[in-house]
Amino acid sequence: MAHTFYHEVEANTHAALGYKLGNLFGELTRADVAEAGAQRDWKHKVSASRRLLKKTEQYFPHYVEELNAYADAAGIPLLELWALSVEDELDEAGREKCTTVVTNGGKLISHNEDWDEDADEAICILRKTLAGTTLFEIYYSAVPLGGCAISINSNGYLQAINSLTQSDRQIGVPRNVIARWLSETRDVPADFEALKAIPRSSGYNHVFVNSQGEAFDMECTATRQVLARPSLPYVHTNHYLSSELEGYDGAEKGDGTFKRYVAACRLMTARMTVSELITLSSDETGGRRTSILNQDTIGRMVVDLENHIVKVWLRREKKDGWIDYPLDFLSSP
Repeated sequence: MAHTFYHEVEANTHAALGYKLGNLFGELTRADVAEAGAQRDWKHKVSASRRLLKKTEQYFPHYVEELNAYADAAGIPLLELWALSVEDELDEAGREKCTTVVTNGGKLISHNEDWDEDADEAICILRKTLAGTTLFEIYYSAVPLGGCAISINSNGYLQAINSLTQSDRQIGVPRNVIARWLSETRDVPADFEALKAIPRSSGYNHVFVNSQGEAFDMECTATRQVLARPSLPYVHTNHYLSSELEGYDGAEKGDGTFKRYVAACRLMTARMTVSELITLSSDETGGRRTSILNQDTIGRMVVDLENHIVKVWLRREKKDGWIDYPLDFLSSP
């Protein structure tokens, strides 16, 4: 059994992948662009996004090629598709997004994907294979490059994204592009070194776990980045934990990130069963707005690297509960 909104796509080139995704999600994305176009400041956002696109073309031309093919297939001007995909960097809205927990020596991970209360139809489950590398992810059709929620790749790495607000901003490569790049990682420390040379407009927190259970946490601002090997069990929400980045949290940060962090720290243990971690991800003791499972939680994953199984819950299909998918593209446990 799979979700109704589960899709598989395979391509050999970035352009071919973009074209297939544009055909698959074009109707949804056209509706998203039309809705965004009704905003009073949409033309300004589209214009402002041009400088971010220019930086991305400089460092990641293959992703721009993919987006261009998506735009052609979907019948959307490239710059409008681009502005949609980086819109959260073009306004002042501070969204708290996601709670990630790593336990069982790095072999069991949960991720609650939070966005907007009415955004449950914005996501699906996507298994995509590009030139032999497979990625299984929660995918936003409004962010065509993907990689900005939680994903597992056939190189043996899981990446979970937590939104951060930061006080430093600049013209650079958007964090959604960085998230896509890092979703394909083969070597987190090497990519961390490469990241230092890339100008960025803002940053996410990236939780990585490889198939051996090694965990990494990469906190980023527009101008700074810190890579840590956290002690397990571990939780990250939407504020900086690194002492080196103390003071970089933006003014938009709310108190929900701290409440979810405290709740997860209280509930997690060094050894947990899958059902116990699901119970943690279902915690509502903090109220409708600030619980681990809150009004903005639109998807959840529990990844069992020991048994190569991922359990997925989508709010848009919550009547079906949790559905299992095999991580059959990983090496045998």
